[in-house]
Amino acid sequence: METSAGDVPTDTDTDDEAPLGGGGGAAGTCLEGTPDCQDTPMDPDAPVSGPGGEVPPPGPSDEAFPSEAARDQARALLGSPESELAPDVRVARRGEETFALTEDYVLGRITVELDDDGSGTHVVTSATVELPEGPETFTL
Repeated sequence: METSAGDVPTDTDTDDEAPLGGGGGAAGTCLEGTPDCQDTPMDPDAPVSGPGGEVPPPGPSDEAFPSEAARDQARALLGSPESELAPDVRVARRGEETFALTEDYVLGRITVELDDDGSGTHVVTSATVELPEGPETFTL
């Protein structure tokens, strides 16, 4: 390996030396002797564990999601003024202004669009609720 001014290693590829960073991905990122660093291939079939112990595989929940109640909540927001929206309701559009949203899917989350009702008050004209069977949108 060659060094530049200040003894900083530079990438070389000669017959007698391997290039820096060989191994791909994060290979070789653990400092030798670091006890809490895993620098070996992981077994994809091994159980995953977290702070609370082993994490169960994804599957059907014990309780069915209350889809109809979530639909009712979304419908109830139609015509509501912006000032009365709960903090957990996402606003996707307010008049001509659109807002960036995350692409994660959260069951029961409601995302609304607001339009001016003619008096300067923005009201909900569209409400989309995220359901197990897919998102459903309600409009005025």
